[in-house]
Amino acid sequence: MRRALAAGLAAAAWLACARPTAAQPDAAPDRSRVPAGLGVPSIATSRVEGVVVVGANDLARLLGASRSWRSDVRKLVLHWSEHRLTFTEDNPFVIADDRTLRLPHAVFSRAGELQIPVDLARALPDENGWPRLGYDERAGELRAAPALGFVGSPRVVARAGVTQVQIPTGHPELVRVIARGRARFRLRLHGAFAGALPDSLPEAGLVRDVRVSASPAGLALELAVDPAANGWQLERTGSASVVTLTLARDPSGLQPFAPEPPPGPRMLRTVVLDPGHGGIDTGVQSDGVLEKTLTLDLARALADELHRRSGARVTLTRSDDRDLSQLGRAELANRPDPDLVVSLHFGMSLDPRVRGGAVWCAPASVPTATLDFASAPGDRPGTATLLELLPWRDAAASHAVASRDLAGDLAAALEREGFGPMSVRERMPMALLGVTAPGVLLECGTLSNAAERSRLLAPNGLHLLAAAIADGLLAWQRGGD
Repeated sequence: MRRALAAGLAAAAWLACARPTAAQPDAAPDRSRVPAGLGVPSIATSRVEGVVVVGANDLARLLGASRSWRSDVRKLVLHWSEHRLTFTEDNPFVIADDRTLRLPHAVFSRAGELQIPVDLARALPDENGWPRLGYDERAGELRAAPALGFVGSPRVVARAGVTQVQIPTGHPELVRVIARGRARFRLRLHGAFAGALPDSLPEAGLVRDVRVSASPAGLALELAVDPAANGWQLERTGSASVVTLTLARDPSGLQPFAPEPPPGPRMLRTVVLDPGHGGIDTGVQSDGVLEKTLTLDLARALADELHRRSGARVTLTRSDDRDLSQLGRAELANRPDPDLVVSLHFGMSLDPRVRGGAVWCAPASVPTATLDFASAPGDRPGTATLLELLPWRDAAASHAVASRDLAGDLAAALEREGFGPMSVRERMPMALLGVTAPGVLLECGTLSNAAERSRLLAPNGLHLLAAAIADGLLAWQRGGD
């Protein structure tokens, strides 16, 4: 079992000088004590003539602040949210909004950049949304507590066919299940991980492994659940700042797990990519960016990436700016007898703050239609011919289990690379109607979000996205690793 996180992310520990409980992440009154951990922003410090400092540019990055510099009076102002900090060269006084703070050492300039003493961490106000900063002398870091607080060490408790995973978090109401398969049951949590994974798990429990990774929304906690578990339930208790996941052998009153295909490698000889929209159908557009153009450019980049990394044959339903009917897309997708089909799209929102995407797949609950026909001539009396006939509109449902697994792998891969948050939605997308292979509709991002749009339009933006999608497709090929 993996007992710890990857190097640099694993040994999340409270500072020796303070150990506030993770179950009460906002209770620590001394803002100079911020725990290390996955997702905790930090910058390196340096020592100049005995004074520990950070560069003003690094401090601005840590706070997410903009900068304005007045060279005539040697004054720098950092602006973020509703707050501002004003520093003056060779001056120990700092203006925090309308209050004056005196530091033990003066701000000074070095190589053209102001150097800010880390004493600022203790001097900042404690109220009105000011950030909590902490200096860790041993690590040589100045850290900022995340706005959404911390996630603590998960505790796994097993008894009589029931296993509970209790997770301390400052915002249990924001916890979401984003993948409900046993092999990779995933929770999305908001905040930074300032705890540690269990050193061991109960032998009689229903959890076989626990992992944690960063995601754009905060954290993803992934569990390997024993096949003997038949149901799950997530309970949020805001007053206790703990979320509890219950796994049980008896499914009565619990949510079902997602159906999963057998573990092991899958065949990936032929992949069909379907760039959404085209021709007169531009798809969504924002600030002059057309969805139909992005999907085609992404499909080309992804085809190159997949062929290079897997050797798979990759075909596109369209390779130029043309409009296709849904029937035409399905026929083109089915023609090479593909092992999987991915329809590429981008989203849009009226709220410019919305970001991330979604993976749509056929629900695994759609039954295959079995029709009992009358005896054909020459059959023995009393026998019937059973024909498996599936309506064209439901063809994708026969691959729903594999498609749901593919959706989970894609969502996890994109979140790991910062293209998110991602969600998995089990509803039949129009783009998969008539497709006779495992497939998903991948909504890769939200074009109405300026930061997300800029990232996609950067010189290597689509290539980075294509690499993340390829990671998900190859994880699906490996099957349950």
